[in-house]
This record gives sequence, C-alpha cells and structure tokens, in this order.
Amino acid sequence: MATAKITKKAMRQDEFIEGVFDLGEWLEVHWKRVLIGLGAAVALVLLGVFWNGMRERASEEANRLLASGIAAYSPSAGGDGQTSAPRYAEALPLFEQAAAQGGSQPVGDVARLFRARTLIALSRAPEAVPVLEALVTARNKGLQSESKVVLAEALEATGNLEGAAKQLEELAAAPKGAPYPQDAALLSLAGVRERQGKTAEAKRVYADLLARYPQSPFAADARQRTSDPAAAGR
Repeated sequence: MATAKITKKAMRQDEFIEGVFDLGEWLEVHWKRVLIGLGAAVALVLLGVFWNGMRERASEEANRLLASGIAAYSPSAGGDGQTSAPRYAEALPLFEQAAAQGGSQPVGDVARLFRARTLIALSRAPEAVPVLEALVTARNKGLQSESKVVLAEALEATGNLEGAAKQLEELAAAPKGAPYPQDAALLSLAGVRERQGKTAEAKRVYADLLARYPQSPFAADARQRTSDPAAAGR
C-alpha cells in the first residue's frame, strides 16, 4: 500500500510540473519577441497563474508563499490604468520561504526558479548561478530546460558569455520534441555570439536556424540580422 501511494504521489508531481513547463513551451513559441525584451516576466506571470490552479498538488503554505511572491514580482495594473513596478526586494524572501516549505516537491523547485530570476533582476546574478546549476539536474526535463535558459541569462550577467552560449547550445542540440524550442535557443545563442563580438559565428547560428526551421516565428528576425549589417550592432 505505501509503495502504491508514493508512486501515485510521484505521478501527480510529474503531472504538475509537466503542465507548468508545457505551458512554458507554448509561451516561448508564441511570446518570444515579448519575452526577449521583458526578461520572461510575462511567461512567469502566466506560469504562475496556471500553477496557482494546481494548488492541491503541493504544499498549501508553499503555494501561498509562492503566489504572494509572484504578486510582488509581477507588474500590475491599478484602477487608474497605471502599471506598478515589480517589487523584487519583497518577492525574494517570499520565494525563499516557498522553496524551503516546498522542499523537494515541484512547488519548491518552481519557487527556486523564481528566486533565481529575482536575484538576476536585483543585479545579484552570481547568487543565482548555483541555484540554477542545481535545477538543471532536476529529474523533470521541462524544469531542466527552463533552468538552462535562466542559467544562460545569469552567466551572461556575470560576464561569462561563453558559459551562457554553452547552455544555449545544449538546448539547441536537444532531440526533437524537447521541452524548450530549439529555434528559440538558436535565436538567443546568436544574440550571445553577437554580444561577444563573434559576428561570423552569430551569422552561422542564424543560418542554422533558417535551415532547420524555415517556418519558425523567428525566421524573419534571423533573415534581418543576417542581411542587415546595421541590425547586428543593435
């Protein structure tokens, strides 16, 4: 009996986190242009909303803390139509508490991912790196992929652009059907190569994106970057 209960619990946890990162994959495909500019804040807000509907799958207290953290992390529109600024300093301890309460449950890992993003937003990327390095070895493939994306951002923020490129290269080389879209990874990788001053390498990556994914929603961006010399400098 005990073994059956544990197995069912593990299955529920896998369903929970797979649902979160299935939605994350959809967002990466359809919202990438927005996410590049906003540092994935939109994705995190929508992931949080989805996740909040799955409260029964994990610790109630951890869920409550995480929901409070998301509310502070995310910009919100007031009655006057003005959008309030994210409250990162307020969100950070809430994510830390949610991670502690959630432990090894999926909600704990999601809280740690949010914590890492918040540390990056607070210009504390070096602190985010070890958090993300632990998450990229998680059992769940979706969590691994999303953590690699954020780890690449953290590494670049610390000045380790080559390390960031390595994370994106691994995502771009993942098998077909992997949680994170390979064309999105290639677009981000090309951007890193540009910021390294490796223009020829960046163009090669853009060409790879166009060859492998000619119908990608990022194809127009890739064509512009390879055909317009001024665009590569922006």
